[in-house]
Amino acid sequence: MKLAFNGATIIKATLAEDIVCARLAGFEMIEIWKSKLLSTLKTGGVEVVKQLLEQNALKPLTINSIEQATFSENRQEKLKECEELCEIARELGVEAIVVVPGFLREKLDEVRIVKESVDVLKEMSKIAGRFGVRLGFEFLGFSNCSVNKLTVAWEIVRQVNEDNVGLIVDTCHFFSGDSRLEELEEIDARKIVVVHVNDLPKVEDVKDSDRIMPGDGILPLRDFFETLEKIGYDGPVSVELFNQDYWDKPACETTRIAFEKLMRFLH
Repeated sequence: MKLAFNGATIIKATLAEDIVCARLAGFEMIEIWKSKLLSTLKTGGVEVVKQLLEQNALKPLTINSIEQATFSENRQEKLKECEELCEIARELGVEAIVVVPGFLREKLDEVRIVKESVDVLKEMSKIAGRFGVRLGFEFLGFSNCSVNKLTVAWEIVRQVNEDNVGLIVDTCHFFSGDSRLEELEEIDARKIVVVHVNDLPKVEDVKDSDRIMPGDGILPLRDFFETLEKIGYDGPVSVELFNQDYWDKPACETTRIAFEKLMRFLH
């Protein structure tokens, strides 16, 4: 498996710091946080980001993310954002754009949720295809997210049936949303774009800010990694946290610890 680092884990750092810290820690790939990217592009342009990546021999894995991509108030805005990010991704050599399903104000049946998600992803797939970019659809384990289980997300990706549309599986959302390892065994590993790795101190009423370093919580991460190996997944695994305690620490220290914690599950 390839080791990656998500810039959200050190949200207060700049994109340049993300890249340098990830390289110093030993990561091979980086997930670029969208707001940091756009800020850097405003001041330095694409060439500055390309040089940073090349100088640090770091492969850009994803841009995070198109949020509320489904059930949005303005689908055309989301499609435009997809096109803009895909154009940037092509210039930087980024593999994929992370696409996040929308949150719901009222409960909807699964048939409608699947249809909306498939329709949007098909449109985005056509856009991404023009730029040679993949889309990673990431279900969120929160109860008010339209797609909060692996089985539903997988059904959506299957129905989209496009080579450039796959899944993102996040351990926080996987376990807090009551997805099961037996369900993960049914997934085609080739359709997983990246696996986000983090741990939790609990699995009920989880918030993003509850995430902690891999191995520091109660999640059965060894069983999870064994299941990934069982289905033949050998793609990127990326540490992604949204925890204020880590944000307040020196960026490169947090990145180093993240690498060391992740490595324990890969031997």
